[in-house]
Amino acid sequence: MTALPILLPEGFSPLISVGDTLKPGKVIAQRLAPQDQSVNIMEGLRLSRSQARKALTKSPGDRINPGDRVAVKKGLFGKIKGSITSSISGVILRYERDTGNLVVRTDYEAASLELISPVAGTVTLCNNKEIVIQTEHALVSEGVALGTSGEGQLFILEESFEDTSADNTLYYLDRRAVGKIVLLHTVTREVLTKGNSIGVAGFIGIVIGPEEIVFMGQKKFQLPVLEINEDLAEELDAWRDKKVMIDVTSKSIILRDI
Repeated sequence: MTALPILLPEGFSPLISVGDTLKPGKVIAQRLAPQDQSVNIMEGLRLSRSQARKALTKSPGDRINPGDRVAVKKGLFGKIKGSITSSISGVILRYERDTGNLVVRTDYEAASLELISPVAGTVTLCNNKEIVIQTEHALVSEGVALGTSGEGQLFILEESFEDTSADNTLYYLDRRAVGKIVLLHTVTREVLTKGNSIGVAGFIGIVIGPEEIVFMGQKKFQLPVLEINEDLAEELDAWRDKKVMIDVTSKSIILRDI
């Protein structure tokens, strides 16, 4: 059994308790939908009521996105002396002439309000910061985790364990690995570059050098990469050819085919 930690993003509250039995897909935490937001045009641009109304560049019903100007203050000859720019996306609901508030209904996706359990298991810790699930369907590493989370069929590049030289690994990393999470012995920058170019879904390696960590940061690779030890690699053999997910946040490998 493995203790899988799940950190709660800011604003989320747990919906479960210690001792609860979970199935994959169960909602374990939730946050409230964002409320309508407003910006005061009069205060923001230091304008009178009548001036503030004329400064608006958007009307009720208009859609706005981050970077859009919603109000502009102009000088005597039309020179822009100040503006208010949106930092959110949504639809303008109304402009309140008395208060000077421009009210926006913000966009959100329903899925962004729920946190889903990725595994079956039992809750052993639950608070406003973290939920821990005891499960047979995850392996947690203490190694380096890079990139963003991703999933795919687990492909074990056996040649990389038979001969750990970089040239050998690079040679055998071929189309068999496309769209898959690749377990191999050593992750090098050359392997990262080739994997990224041919469409590998992610890498799990026993050896990841500090140069490779710097390289990924410089290239801004989104490819998930996780460092594990040899014991975890042996356990992963039982998941060969099954769909798995690398969760970068928890440094875990989660079995998706159950």
